[in-house]
Amino acid sequence: MASIRQYQLKNGAKRWEFQVYLGRETGTGKQINKHQQGFKTEEDAKLAAKQMELQALKSEYDYHDTKKYTMAEYLDFWINDLKQDVKEGTLIGHRYNIKHYIKPYIGKYPLTKYDLRAHQKFIHKLFTTKGLGRSKEGLSWNTVKLINATLGTALKKAVKLGYIDKNPTVGVEFPRKYRPTLKDKKLHYWSADQVDKFLETAEHDGGDPMWYLFFLIIFDAGLRVGEVMALKWSDFDFKTGNLNIERERLYRAEKPGQIAIDSTKTMAGTRQVPMTERLMETAKDFKQDCISRRYNDDIIDLNEREEFNQDFVFRYTRGSGKGHVVRSRAPKTAFDRITHKAGLPHIRIHDGRHTNAVRLRQSGVSLDDIGDLLGHKDPSTTKIYAEVTPLVKEKAIQKLDDFLKNN
Repeated sequence: MASIRQYQLKNGAKRWEFQVYLGRETGTGKQINKHQQGFKTEEDAKLAAKQMELQALKSEYDYHDTKKYTMAEYLDFWINDLKQDVKEGTLIGHRYNIKHYIKPYIGKYPLTKYDLRAHQKFIHKLFTTKGLGRSKEGLSWNTVKLINATLGTALKKAVKLGYIDKNPTVGVEFPRKYRPTLKDKKLHYWSADQVDKFLETAEHDGGDPMWYLFFLIIFDAGLRVGEVMALKWSDFDFKTGNLNIERERLYRAEKPGQIAIDSTKTMAGTRQVPMTERLMETAKDFKQDCISRRYNDDIIDLNEREEFNQDFVFRYTRGSGKGHVVRSRAPKTAFDRITHKAGLPHIRIHDGRHTNAVRLRQSGVSLDDIGDLLGHKDPSTTKIYAEVTPLVKEKAIQKLDDFLKNN
């Protein structure tokens, strides 16, 4: 742990210094402390001290005793120095789990003392601790699974580095009573009439006209919100009628004035989605309107067209933010406003994606094809739509009945 303090120069200027304990020398047992000064801000001193501690953790100092790692110290080292070639979106999830769930409960645990028994207690605590989760009665099955995956991945690396003999997350059990039931998995979605009412309200809402296209893409093409926010005009192929999904915006992790773009959530997320007729026509009209507003002309030269095609689709077209890329929380605010104005039952904006999948399933599209269109990595993710569309099953049985009667 670093000790940070401020001191004063002869000329009266303020500076910051730190001292870091880096263990003991092998053989002599002499305590090793490192001291640096001259930092203009406390933040600079803290950053330098942290970097020195991390270097010690990486064994660049041979006097660091890895047996004294706490779980928190090792996880800091793992997330900041070892997880380099990983999508930023994945890192955001790991950091969140470490900060909010792992460190508060087992951060002070010695790394070498953390075993399967301790991990089983930790998992039980996540399920049962009052105040956690939406229910305030403990975390959900899926959330606990994600936390376990973060810790499991980190400790797998610790085994490879020789810090521990085996991964204590291997063999942990998740009590069946916390497994979600079909009732828990119930999807929320709108009917086709409800979607039409929402879109009609959005079109005449009086707000920014971009929202009509934004939400139409979710309902008709099933994109994630981050994927819609990251769309560029070059992603619309009006010749083939396809929408190319190549990136996503990490809007939940953005700070004011920042735009964070990453590749799609998974390899399967990079995909082509055929546009419905109404989606393609709406996109064409909106694109032409955007060109006219930006260049004050319906016809632009090749350089202007190339510049325009590489730009983000969703920029404010009016108001104080005119010309700026849509803000991170704006889609939810607009969605909730239009939903309320249309008098529709509340659903999350992500449920628009579920609505698209249910419509596909009711139309007779196979689960495999739905998974491809939605960009699902794991086929089991798509199976939830098999349970919410009994109409498809009824049609299948009717076909069987017809066949048996006629043969």
